Amino acid sequence: MKMKWIAFPAWLFIAFTVLAFVVSSPKPVIKITPAVAGNKLSTDWLNATFSRMSKETLDSLTNLQRTFTSKEISWLNLLNSRADNWKKFPDSLILPFGSLPVPDTIIVLAGHSWVDDAFTFGLNTVCFDLTALQHNYGDARSAENLSRIDRLFAHECMHLFSKKWMQQNRWNPADFQDSILFECWYEGLGMYRSLSKKWLPEHSILPPETLQVLDTLIPRLKHNLNRIYNPDSLSTQEKQAIRKNLSRGNIHQKWGAFPIAIWLALEAKGDDRNLSWFVNEGPPAVHKLIWKYIPE
Repeated sequence: MKMKWIAFPAWLFIAFTVLAFVVSSPKPVIKITPAVAGNKLSTDWLNATFSRMSKETLDSLTNLQRTFTSKEISWLNLLNSRADNWKKFPDSLILPFGSLPVPDTIIVLAGHSWVDDAFTFGLNTVCFDLTALQHNYGDARSAENLSRIDRLFAHECMHLFSKKWMQQNRWNPADFQDSILFECWYEGLGMYRSLSKKWLPEHSILPPETLQVLDTLIPRLKHNLNRIYNPDSLSTQEKQAIRKNLSRGNIHQKWGAFPIAIWLALEAKGDDRNLSWFVNEGPPAVHKLIWKYIPE
């Protein structure tokens, strides 16, 4: 008896091919690593924080002797509990970056006694400071912190992928202007993934609270970006203030990161592949995004 071939539509064949790739693509190993050796901070933690602090602060941390507190251990337990779930994150987080490879292993380094609750080191390490997490967000066991720690991890993974993109594309800021555009691009992508739903658009409509914050920040964004085109007129202190307020502090202070993050949410429309143009163009894409949403 002759076999009859059934003709599948091309789109269905492609869909099965993509599905097979997604299902078979290996998940990265998420390795939770406490950054304490005995009763001192590990060399890995000191290396990760080296560029983020003064020599005096680094010396103080190097000589500090203590283990994690009970509250910090609760945060460490939360990190451990999320590791299996975090293996799935890169599949969606990498979408705007196209064919950029995901690290085989993402190290989650957990330390203490610093001020930044989360940051990255190198191209495959996400750092969480348990002291800062406790200080900023309270009890690790709260329901709010369960979703928050996932958003913070996603934020930092976006930073890892952004740094990998920079390496592959050999993009480096040439001057102060370039460095600010880079931070808007880099921090905007990260913050887009760490904002809670209350800030994000629904059916392309922004919540009233988001609009209020944008009304406060957009004049500052325009003012600061105008200033970076005349960097010779800026003192060292003024440059530091521009950079610091770009992505640090509460929502109402992040003149660069928050507006970019909200505009990226509007661009994505629920599909992060729609952000590929923003990633592919690199930091100069910040201009295009701003001209679209504040054309004046």
